[in-house]
Amino acid sequence: MKKFLIFYLLIVNLVSYSQDNRQIIDEFAIKGKELWKIPGMSLVVVENDSTFFKSTYGVKNYFTNEEVDDKTIFSMASTTKAFIGMGLGILVDRDSIGWNDKVVDHLPKFKLSDPYISNDARVKDLLTHNLGIGNEDRLWTTDSTSIEELLLNFSKSERKYSLRGGYTYQNIMYVVAGRLIEKVSGQSWQDFIEHNILKPIGLECTLTWSKNIFEYGNHTYPHMIDYEEGIVNVPFTISDQIGAAGMMWSCVDDMEKYLYFLLNNSEVDGKRILSEKTFNYIFEPQIIIGSSFYPTSKLTKPNWRTYGLGWFQHDYRGLKIDMHTGSLQGLVAIIAMVRDKNIGIQVFANMDGAELRHALVYKIFDLLLFDDNSRDWNSEVFELYNERSERYKKSYFESFENRDKSKKLSYELEDFVGKFSNDMYGDILVTLLQRDVKKSKNKYYLNLDVNNNIKNFDLEWWEGNTFLTDKDEKWLEKLFVDFIEEDGSIKSLKIYNVEFDKVSN
Repeated sequence: MKKFLIFYLLIVNLVSYSQDNRQIIDEFAIKGKELWKIPGMSLVVVENDSTFFKSTYGVKNYFTNEEVDDKTIFSMASTTKAFIGMGLGILVDRDSIGWNDKVVDHLPKFKLSDPYISNDARVKDLLTHNLGIGNEDRLWTTDSTSIEELLLNFSKSERKYSLRGGYTYQNIMYVVAGRLIEKVSGQSWQDFIEHNILKPIGLECTLTWSKNIFEYGNHTYPHMIDYEEGIVNVPFTISDQIGAAGMMWSCVDDMEKYLYFLLNNSEVDGKRILSEKTFNYIFEPQIIIGSSFYPTSKLTKPNWRTYGLGWFQHDYRGLKIDMHTGSLQGLVAIIAMVRDKNIGIQVFANMDGAELRHALVYKIFDLLLFDDNSRDWNSEVFELYNERSERYKKSYFESFENRDKSKKLSYELEDFVGKFSNDMYGDILVTLLQRDVKKSKNKYYLNLDVNNNIKNFDLEWWEGNTFLTDKDEKWLEKLFVDFIEEDGSIKSLKIYNVEFDKVSN
């Protein structure tokens, strides 16, 4: 009887402990949601083959108030990369490829600006961000470039460091990895992932094409905080040409199943999707990352930071964390696991830069792994990122404070008109903008058309030969456009820190 009573008390205490932690997590999430002004979010925590916590909060769209539910899909963004790593892993298990195979042996047309890197790049190098080529994400953020054009333009990007001699986060190499899956399997990477991973796990709302979210219907909307207007919607990023790097969408119900799958070493209903050797290899550190890591590391103070095959890694309180964030304009995600302790977390939110995701991860790990509720992660993470945001905001507005109207235009407006070209980024057409005479009195206007209306800005004269764009609808910022003169004429223009040479009037 005494033994039974002790056992009963242990069970009661354990249940009470679990309920207390669930309440702490829920209250923490609600407080963080308000702190970061997040319209809607979802959260799931899996521990020891069971769901410890799952909840949704708020609304899909700040302006319609339709509630987020368990089937509401959010952007997975760069957490998509793990699926590409596993897709290649399946092909490794089939002996169709090897991690150390040369990419050109499978994709003969693979080409980068450096011949040595092109010829020696290995399959696993496509996933580890250390090929030596610079980041050129501006090539796809316009949403209109084909995969062929994207890869052709990227092949002109210069080598920044030696092969495997550094770290530069690289989305476009995941596009090549997707192409590799297609070439070797005979299926698009989307169909391959759906058939070999999504369906066996039972993921019902996960989409491999971002363009399909509107047909699905129950999707969230991207939001940002405009410096002048507050919370606003921003355009969706529907960039399936970069899909293998970050265009999948999913819901909290599916992420619950996905975490079970990951924490069970890819086993589903007694069957492995990847061999134990291959699955573990995906999480092995491949490169060491220096200071280019999450700002949250100022709080977590890791001793080491690495990257595997689609996963960031670092130590926290003596444990190895495998994690990855996902960020698209107006939408964020995070997935984090301590595989040794069989615990995983997934967060989705529909507010740009909502780093509550980091706060939730470390709060939950503290609670469940160390029985520690002492740290106010909400306040610490918010203070860290808000300080960075305020510093950037201050810098942004200060850039408009020192306008010198005494620096007059050096040329007639017609002299700025013409076609400007950059070998990697394409063409810009500058034309005169017709304005109502009364509205444009004492002002000078041009129009800037990037690659046939991929981007189109009205330009208002600022000072000297510098013009200012109207506010970009996606990034909600104005940009300076500098016209550069040489030998008495306009030679080029610079925007996004990229120079375009004038080729015709």
